[in-house]
Amino acid sequence: MAGNAASRISDAAARLCLDAGLGHVTMRSVATAADVAPSAVVYHFKTRDRLLAAMLDRIEDGIEAWRAATAATLNAGPVSPGGPGALVSAVLCALVDAQGLATVAVPEVIRALRTTDSADRATAIMARADRRADAFWQSLPVLAGLDDEARAIWAAVAQGLVSLIMLDRVTVTRHARIIEVLMRLEDRLCGRAIMPAAAPALPAAHGLAERPAGKQQIVEATIRLSGKVGIDGLTHRNIAAEAGLSVASTTYFYPSKDDIVVDAAHELQARAINAVVADAPSPPEILSRIALDADGHERADLAALAAFATAAVRLPDLHELAATFRNLRGAASVQWLAGRGFARADRLDGIIWSAATQPLIERASLLPIPQRAAFLDTISAAWMQRLFG
Repeated sequence: MAGNAASRISDAAARLCLDAGLGHVTMRSVATAADVAPSAVVYHFKTRDRLLAAMLDRIEDGIEAWRAATAATLNAGPVSPGGPGALVSAVLCALVDAQGLATVAVPEVIRALRTTDSADRATAIMARADRRADAFWQSLPVLAGLDDEARAIWAAVAQGLVSLIMLDRVTVTRHARIIEVLMRLEDRLCGRAIMPAAAPALPAAHGLAERPAGKQQIVEATIRLSGKVGIDGLTHRNIAAEAGLSVASTTYFYPSKDDIVVDAAHELQARAINAVVADAPSPPEILSRIALDADGHERADLAALAAFATAAVRLPDLHELAATFRNLRGAASVQWLAGRGFARADRLDGIIWSAATQPLIERASLLPIPQRAAFLDTISAAWMQRLFG
């Protein structure tokens, strides 16, 4: 009976997270959703962090159940004729429709648990989720005749594309983008001649807002901290501590946490645009120097971008940031590829590269620190040559 109650509570938490967002998952709200007393939630999970870890397990298991059912259906029928682009597109469209929010929620919850006593469990679930997703995509019958490297690239792009595509809030637009990107991926892996697409217009450079010193400290602290704990994990108290200010200072400038998040999003939006459209130093030549800091950890600015991009999928207040991320998809990767000698790469290629490298960076974070750079640079160099060489 106790196990059934715990399962019912974690199921209710998962539904609440996917329906309303992680910020709405509290011990009391989950008790209401599960139709149990708040004391029952405390009895089974003790803390919100442990509840979130159990919820994360449920969400990831739900995605895997969808994959298993889809794989069974595909394996029962004939192999799709022609190249893999059409079938992989169809499967990814179906996954995004059915499990898109769940897939995006997984890294969001993991980030929220990184600094808690449930961090190890969250990391284990992250590793399991990656193994399951990679195995699903690589086992698609339509990819069976490909070599190991080609299957690995298809799997990585399919995995990494979900978070990029979820920024499109219109279903038809999402599907069209998936088909466009994956048909280009098929062309690249088959060595077909490519006619580069016309580059969409980039937004104009943004002037950075001028804020009083204390207010700017709060914005900078919010951006740094978001990469460590996610948007849901931000509070007036931990932002103040990160900024080296009093809580009274944060509430003076920003009465609510949402006010801080929106202003930090505006700052991040301007920086993201300027990093692409303004004259900037050439990016590093190897992926590890883009993805990792000097200590071998995820770079703080990339972690913040990932946290805000995840939040922008759902939060209405971040719709401008979501639009910016949509408009910039692949642009930085195109610049990086051009710097490596692949001048004919266009924005579709940039999206492919952004999607392919996202799972690589996540996998690197699971390795011992001394192994991360070599892992990223060896595989990315081989994949880049395979795709664009």
